[in-house]
Amino acid sequence: MAPLLQMWAFPSAIGFIVWLMATWYGEVMHKVPNPYLDEYFHVPQAQKYCKGDYSWDPKITTPPGLYLISKLYKPLLGCEIGSLRLVNAQALCVILVLSYGILRILRTRDNRSKSLTENEKKARLNHATQDSTYMVDVHSALNVALFPPLFFFSALYYTDVWSTLAVLLAFYAYLANSQSIRTVTGYSSAVSFGVFALLFRQTNIFWVAVFPAGLAVADALKKDAPSTMSDRADPILAIQTAWKDGTVHDYSVQDAGLQDVVVFVLSLVVAALRQPLLVLKVASPYITLLGLFAGFVAWNGSVVLGDKSAHTATIHFPQMLYIWPYIAFFSAPLLVRSLLGPLVPFLPMRLQTACHDYRIASSFGLPTLLTSGLSLACSFLAVHFNTIIHPYTLADNRHYVFYVFKMLRLYPALKYLAIPVYYACAWSTIQALASPAKTISRVVEQAPEEKIPTDLSKDTADRHPCQISFVIIWLATTALSVITAPLVEPRYFIIPWIIWRLHVPCGQTTNSRYRYDIRLVLETIWLLAINAAVSYTFLFRTFTWSSEPGNLQRFIW
Repeated sequence: MAPLLQMWAFPSAIGFIVWLMATWYGEVMHKVPNPYLDEYFHVPQAQKYCKGDYSWDPKITTPPGLYLISKLYKPLLGCEIGSLRLVNAQALCVILVLSYGILRILRTRDNRSKSLTENEKKARLNHATQDSTYMVDVHSALNVALFPPLFFFSALYYTDVWSTLAVLLAFYAYLANSQSIRTVTGYSSAVSFGVFALLFRQTNIFWVAVFPAGLAVADALKKDAPSTMSDRADPILAIQTAWKDGTVHDYSVQDAGLQDVVVFVLSLVVAALRQPLLVLKVASPYITLLGLFAGFVAWNGSVVLGDKSAHTATIHFPQMLYIWPYIAFFSAPLLVRSLLGPLVPFLPMRLQTACHDYRIASSFGLPTLLTSGLSLACSFLAVHFNTIIHPYTLADNRHYVFYVFKMLRLYPALKYLAIPVYYACAWSTIQALASPAKTISRVVEQAPEEKIPTDLSKDTADRHPCQISFVIIWLATTALSVITAPLVEPRYFIIPWIIWRLHVPCGQTTNSRYRYDIRLVLETIWLLAINAAVSYTFLFRTFTWSSEPGNLQRFIW
């Protein structure tokens, strides 16, 4: 039965998302056949492109990638509103495939693989779908495609779905190229996929240039050093060893504290200064992307296309607070381990055993007082001095964010009371990246004539522990992409959530060959419930404005 399930897991996931997408798309076309909200701008602009008219609507501030894709689809689909929306619906299915590919690469690209021969690497990849984690990664990819803000806009003509697809494509290319020696082909693909992503949204520059550049530089410096992992070190010793032999002190998330973060950053900076040519070599395609983007900004006079007055860049630090409850809300089933884990030792023995079996038990402790105090103090300063409520936020009651900020304005104390919530959500979100102490995998059966690398089942089942290097680079990239936006939009956090979600370790539970990671099942149920509630509200809980009688208004992200 298990081999049969594995054989049909991926086709079943594709079939399910296609059926769900077709149902959602059909309902939207039936209830909302005319352009809605931003579609009033995007649909006419795309139809002009389809006719060969490239004049620009100044109210549109994002690049024309979506309209160019629609023009390419014109011979097949046409350019009516239903055809334009279908372009996004198809893209969601591709996102599932890309997410699965990324998950498989992340599961097989640990540091131990650099000692394998090419034939052994091929054997590892060929047998990757035969171990127990194949279904786990298929299921995780399906849940990525079900992410509510992404799934919702897949039936409307918005730029977010294709923008996300383009960033994932660039990330997949980075991961694929990072496993082999860098070539002209790898350089060209990194630049090409990066430019493609920039055709959909300007802030993608951070995800296709800064993010992979940071990962690539950190990986290159660690591989070039005598050891990529090290024991605890104080900052002074870290600087000395980093300058002497290039050692980068990186640690797994579950073992790292505040001092380890400081040590990593210092050792990375010193190691990079020690080997500037290596850094330039590794980061060269992403430096090229940044140069091309800078040239566009200089030519355009601004990052924003069209009307620049309503989208002036600013500094908005609370954006990095809002993202934590956002992730915690959509990923609540994945955070159960970090939220409930500290309580497990106080439970009866039978419940403790069940928690360990279902990966609820936690192998990490609570944050230190110093970490908590600094985090809460910085959060308070950001909330008190830098809370920005954009006029657009309070001008449109069709968005859910409108009601959140309306409540904050009615009860100003709430923005301060929310600070501990931000911190709790942030801590649990980061700890969700920590690897369980142990996972049990099903031994891979192999043909006698094929030599599989020793410990293959363990390598494919247990992902290399997530390092603080990833967390810091992910946080820095997220901050760069959102803190310059005065407007709070759930769509702005889609890509940060997906990158985070792809790095959350999932697998079989302990003490059993066949027991599944129940968090994935709960996550699917939770995401489907959110999608059902939001979709029903959009389709059937309509209202009207007195200024536009007879024109139905609908709630939207």
